[in-house]
Amino acid sequence: MDEAQLAQVESLCETLYTGQPSGNGEKITREEAQSRLLSLQSSASFIPQCQYILDRSQSQYALLVASNSLTELITTHWNNFTIAQRIDIRNYVLGYLANNGPKVQDFVTLSLIKLVCRITKLGWFDDKTHRELTEDVTKFLQATVDHCILGLKILNQLVDELNIPTSGRTLTQHRKTSVSFRDLCLFKVFQLGLTTLKQLQTGAISTSDHRQEVVLGEQALGLTVRCLNFDFIGTNPDESTEDVGTIQAPTNWRPVLQDPGTIELLLDFYANTEPPRSNKAMEGVILICSVRRSLFPSDKEREAFLGRVMTGIRELLKNQTGLQHQDNYHQFCRLLGRLKANYQLSELVKTEGYLEWLELAANFTTQSMRNWQYSTNSIHYLLALWGRLVAAVPYVRPETGAKGHVQALENHVRQVVECYIESMMGSVETVLRSEGALEDPLEDDGSLMEQMDRLPTIARFQYSSVATILVSKFDPLLKKYQELMGHLVSSSTESAPQDVQQQVAILEGQLTWLTYICGSIVGGHSWSSSRIGNGEETLDASLSKRVLQLAQGMDYRLTSSNGVGKADAKLEVAMLYYFQNFRRVYMFMWEQSSSSGGTISTMGTMKLESVPSTKQKIYQSMFEHMGLGDHTVVANLIVTKIGKNLKFWPDEHDIVAKTLNLLTDMAGGYSSSKLLLTLDTVKYLASHHTHEEFPFLNVPSNARHRTTFHAILVRLLLSPGGTDKLGLSFDQFMEPIVETMSQLGSLDSTQLRSEAARMPLIGVFRDLRGITMSLHNRRTFGMLFDIMEPRHLPLLPKVADLWYDQPDVMISLLRFMHEFCHNKANRVNFDQSSPNGILLFRATSDVVCAFGRKILATAAPASGDIYKLRYKGMSIALSVLNSALGGNYVCFGVFALYNDPALDNALDVSLKMALSIPLDHVIAYPKLSKSVFGFIEILFKNHIKTTMALDTSVFMQLMNAVHEGLQSSDAQISSMCANSIDHLATFFFENQGKDKPEVHNLNKHLAAQPNLFSSLTATLFNLLLFGAPQNHWAVMRPMLSLMLASESSFTAYRDHLMSTQDSANQGKLSESFAKLLADVNRSLESANRDRFTQKLTAFRVSTRSFLTL
Repeated sequence: MDEAQLAQVESLCETLYTGQPSGNGEKITREEAQSRLLSLQSSASFIPQCQYILDRSQSQYALLVASNSLTELITTHWNNFTIAQRIDIRNYVLGYLANNGPKVQDFVTLSLIKLVCRITKLGWFDDKTHRELTEDVTKFLQATVDHCILGLKILNQLVDELNIPTSGRTLTQHRKTSVSFRDLCLFKVFQLGLTTLKQLQTGAISTSDHRQEVVLGEQALGLTVRCLNFDFIGTNPDESTEDVGTIQAPTNWRPVLQDPGTIELLLDFYANTEPPRSNKAMEGVILICSVRRSLFPSDKEREAFLGRVMTGIRELLKNQTGLQHQDNYHQFCRLLGRLKANYQLSELVKTEGYLEWLELAANFTTQSMRNWQYSTNSIHYLLALWGRLVAAVPYVRPETGAKGHVQALENHVRQVVECYIESMMGSVETVLRSEGALEDPLEDDGSLMEQMDRLPTIARFQYSSVATILVSKFDPLLKKYQELMGHLVSSSTESAPQDVQQQVAILEGQLTWLTYICGSIVGGHSWSSSRIGNGEETLDASLSKRVLQLAQGMDYRLTSSNGVGKADAKLEVAMLYYFQNFRRVYMFMWEQSSSSGGTISTMGTMKLESVPSTKQKIYQSMFEHMGLGDHTVVANLIVTKIGKNLKFWPDEHDIVAKTLNLLTDMAGGYSSSKLLLTLDTVKYLASHHTHEEFPFLNVPSNARHRTTFHAILVRLLLSPGGTDKLGLSFDQFMEPIVETMSQLGSLDSTQLRSEAARMPLIGVFRDLRGITMSLHNRRTFGMLFDIMEPRHLPLLPKVADLWYDQPDVMISLLRFMHEFCHNKANRVNFDQSSPNGILLFRATSDVVCAFGRKILATAAPASGDIYKLRYKGMSIALSVLNSALGGNYVCFGVFALYNDPALDNALDVSLKMALSIPLDHVIAYPKLSKSVFGFIEILFKNHIKTTMALDTSVFMQLMNAVHEGLQSSDAQISSMCANSIDHLATFFFENQGKDKPEVHNLNKHLAAQPNLFSSLTATLFNLLLFGAPQNHWAVMRPMLSLMLASESSFTAYRDHLMSTQDSANQGKLSESFAKLLADVNRSLESANRDRFTQKLTAFRVSTRSFLTL
């Protein structure tokens, strides 16, 4: 490289990162600049050019590109370098950092540091020089402050690099290096981090400005936290979770972790710095508090350690140190939540000042709840702490530890729960008066559900007093709400005066919170033997009664005002949450309690009879105390509410979705579904499932919910005894849909394509799809097929022909067809003498052909979402045909025998559709690629005769697609393509030399493209040796059949690979190939295939260790 080329690279880098045109006047886009610069990463021969850029360039962007390219080249071509060359590159980069590190931009420094750490990781076992990086970095720490910062950055990156697996390396290699680093260096790195913190604390490091001190602190704290977070024992912890597991620190770390100075140092940093340093210090404290129990030699040391932590927390709570910062506050809540997770309550109560700690924690919790607007995301950690404390009480003897600790906990828990209820109810008015300035905690669904999950354990600890608090809040609100509703009667809330509107909004918001809280607590009821019989069901009944009375009031207002008098949507959602929890806890016995007493014992042996009878008594006691009637009355009330929601909330997507989820869960339970069949409301739903009765069915955005609604109703109808209990046959249920289809079928083409037909068409196909989803056996599928054939199936291709360009109609039709011809649970299974399988395939073929021909004759849209407008329909059409071709209910040989063109037409149109989509688009859309490559696999598996009869240009287009798909990062796609190659190679191997038209056709294709097998062989072996691990199993499958089909291709690849290696590697490679081919027969029997696959795995592992690219 010379100065002119350097200037050109700098100019391209400037364009890439700033978007500015290059200095030489040449107009280049960012994409072009990127593709030119990526050539620096294409070959190991570019390493000198990258070094030249680093040495000579003044452009920071050029330095970054050179550094990134070096990292990529060294990772990819690692085996190309000798050990000495690797050390030279490492020393060069370290020297560059030492000389130029403080002068260049941070992003360049970080990239170079990543390069050094990558070399260290890859070369860890090559030479001890790599393992001495920490010693080399110590020199940085002893130089200037800027060098010290640089050294800490290197150590931070080193710990990350050795802790996180690198793509392209096996997990075994990673763990081997990681464990060696843990044993040799990690503790020293941890000590360096702590030493730097101590020097900062004592002022031993003199910094020229405050910024340097801040950066040093951040880097040293980050290093300490990284070391403690290291994956010590190879558990690969989930990065996405915030909750810390147990820290498995090695035994030799004990003196430092046990040393009181370590925690004091971190707590001192927390107290005397600002975020992000302070919250990083608190994270360090959380991690040290999470070290494994066995690290301490005896309970005495562990107790002393816990005592120090508790003292530190007490001091922070007393002084409220740093808690005004939200980040600190969040981490401190995590610390409190973590404390009980790692220590047993019996240990906590023995510590000095436990009662004071408990009181301070309770005060802190209540204060946090009162200031909920600053702590919404942290409250669940505090609730988790109290939940864990409460859950552990039964396992602690009352005489252990401080006197009266159980009573103290009871008082504090009552105080915490009461404060939580009051704060959340108080938040409603605060949010309302802020006029949008504050976020409503009811709208933060994630945080709300976290809190509701934690609440039952705490509330049930002092359930009678908590229930009393809730009832005392609920009753006056319910009374006031009923009075207000009495005044509003049948008018909507919006039409009331402003002050009344505000009153209603506050009342409904507070009732929403109470409904959520009651739902959460009732859902926490435990049927375990230890909790049964303590009268909790009467308290559940007391809360449930009030929520159900509220539901009845809301329903009455809705019905009497014909849907005008609606409550707040959030209150409706809360009611559904309550019903879900009530259903889960109190619906599993409904069928038992409604039958005679003897049925319970039939569930199993008589041994368990006493437990169900106790449960039955509790269950009956619950409904008696509720005072609203028996379980059927309550069930009817819930289902009536479901019906009202579907009737009067058509435009509220969330309410409709959650209502149908509740109905789905009720219909899915064994006993609850039996109960549903006895209810009048369900009978009404089943006999009036039209949009006239339920307007939500006619809202376009609810199209998916139509499918769910009909799937639920048909599941109930077809369950044992369903038709008798509902007083409705399947044919009667289908009448409204059949009538709509008859009306649509009688229309001429112009009327059928008119806008008036759009919604009926979408609706009928969505409904039919839902119905088909609930048909799980031959009998029920046959019932629907008899309705559709022959009267209504001809409508489907007609619709496809007329509405091909309207995605909403076509997607509905094609999704129904996909479900209708899908042979799940072998339901599409007709009698031997029945032509129905062929008729079903004909109908499928007609739909796919009608849609395919029209869409192929239409040009692709120039603007808009091409996937939605064109590819989505094509994708589902191919999936429809894939289901029909692979359904195993049609003998496809019959079509050619009787000159029926249905199969040939379907294959022809589908192939044209698949090949009309540019290959890069196919790869870009995952669902589309699965449909296309699934279709190609079926072609090669079941229709090889048709495939071989294609023109050579079309056949090669298919093979090119397979070749590209094989290299996909999606394992499912590469597997489909590998299977296609396997079917082709197996066919060629087994039929070589036979006088068959398809063999002659294949030979003709191979004559036109003689390197087909050799290119596939090369790609498969390259993927095996150098590709991503997720594809290995897929690519191994066709290798044996391909080698047997074309031995010359395998020999050519082996010779080519040998020629790229030096003489030492050639010997090793020759030996590996010999082992691969030993004991492999010239057959494709499964035992031989499996043996060869195992050998390929061993071949890959052995060759990757020495191969150079």
